[in-house]
Amino acid sequence: MKLNCSIDEIKRFTPHEAKKILDSDALGAFQLLDVRQPREYEAGHIPGAKLIPLGELEYRYGELDKEHGIISYCRTGHRSMAASILLCGLGFENVYNLNGGIRTWDYEVVKGTTEDKLITGGEETFNVLIVALMLEKGALEFYTKAQRLVKDEKAVEVFQRLVAMEDTHLQRLYMRYSQLLWEMKSLLGAADELPSLDQLREELSTAYMEGGMRINEELVKIEDLEFMDDLEALEIGLEKEYAAYDFYTRVVDTVGDHKTRNLLHELAGEEKGHINLLLREIAGRDGTA
Repeated sequence: MKLNCSIDEIKRFTPHEAKKILDSDALGAFQLLDVRQPREYEAGHIPGAKLIPLGELEYRYGELDKEHGIISYCRTGHRSMAASILLCGLGFENVYNLNGGIRTWDYEVVKGTTEDKLITGGEETFNVLIVALMLEKGALEFYTKAQRLVKDEKAVEVFQRLVAMEDTHLQRLYMRYSQLLWEMKSLLGAADELPSLDQLREELSTAYMEGGMRINEELVKIEDLEFMDDLEALEIGLEKEYAAYDFYTRVVDTVGDHKTRNLLHELAGEEKGHINLLLREIAGRDGTA
């Protein structure tokens, strides 16, 4: 353990620099660490951030990977600077502090946490794929029902496009599932036919959607938005995609298997692709794209 680690040794990122790095970090080379209290985290955190309150960091630092960079943040940057100094003293070399904390973060945040442990960390790659398929089916159902609840024609069109996007993603996940299942059956010498996508859809639960959110709870929120327009529909889609990205990014830390971690990084990257599509569409409305 390093006995002395000064503030001057801690590298700093502006929110813009951190956002740029996180957006391009397809392989998870950086860990995003939130050192606030749970209630602060639930009120709004940067997508993909792992919560370890500052007071718990000294005995929970083992949950972080010393081989990867760490960007720590809090509300204003002071608690996270203390966390960065502590981690530096514990032998972490690539530690960065977010200047100004989340208070200066002008980008998307995610509220709440997933109470139901859909991925606990002990799953094999195949089981994680099943969970991903279930969540994609849930998202497809959510957007399908949402388009029936709104009155604005343009908002309906937005939800129809989101249905098409999720359906395409579901089909891609099914191809991965089929390939992996075929490999497993081949190893076991089984000659059973693979279930079709329609058969799989029938078997999968629809209690949850992307991000681990409960579908019925999210649909109730839609029903309360009597005068929703297409921009709000796009923002709802963006919120859900960020929640999905946040979910897959955070559960990576609970998984030890290398192949499964890679799959989760891929899933998070695909959700980021959806996010970028929606951001461009929203920007295009203002003639800025």
